[in-house]
Amino acid sequence: MLLQIISDDETPAPIAEIATLTKTTSGAEDLGLTLAEGKALLAAAQQRIVERQVDCWLDQHRKVDGRRLRSKGSYPITFRTLFGDVRLKSPRYYLPKDQQTDGPATVSPLTKLIPGHIAPERLYLETKWSSLVPYAAAAELLADVLPVDDGANAMTLRRHTLEVANRVESELAEERISFMENPCPRDWEALPVLTAASSWRWTAAMSVTGGKRNGISS
Repeated sequence: MLLQIISDDETPAPIAEIATLTKTTSGAEDLGLTLAEGKALLAAAQQRIVERQVDCWLDQHRKVDGRRLRSKGSYPITFRTLFGDVRLKSPRYYLPKDQQTDGPATVSPLTKLIPGHIAPERLYLETKWSSLVPYAAAAELLADVLPVDDGANAMTLRRHTLEVANRVESELAEERISFMENPCPRDWEALPVLTAASSWRWTAAMSVTGGKRNGISS
């Protein structure tokens, strides 16, 4: 199978072979792609697609104030996606002299594009499955149905799930004990007492009006 990617500017990338399949047909199990073939095909296509997207993105973000940044080599990173772990080269560029402050003199743009080295969809699925079954079972399920053998282990899923939980927790509003304007306990005695009869009338009225409080009295 051949794959050719065309960029937004209509520039075609070289045609790449991503899979060679030899199929025989002796039973229903031979029809179509096997699970292993499908996983290998997805992983190979994902590698090529992400590489091309990253190359185009880096080319667009290599200039500062119209000046093309000089290269200072690269280092390998792994971008973990639902359809395979993609190996990439993360380049480093020299910053212009007038922008070199007390910080580093180089910049790695890919740290902005993929700061966590994991695709949001994979992180979502890892977190969702880990919330339903034990971490080890979730890791096995991911490895069974998707080409994510590398990095699909219980410890990694546990770490990712806790990171998501901590981030969500930090985004929550401050917990409040009471939503009354004046939560002083001395003022609670002035509140009407909810008896069984008034509670029934309140519930019935809420049901009839669809939960609207206007015009309801206990």
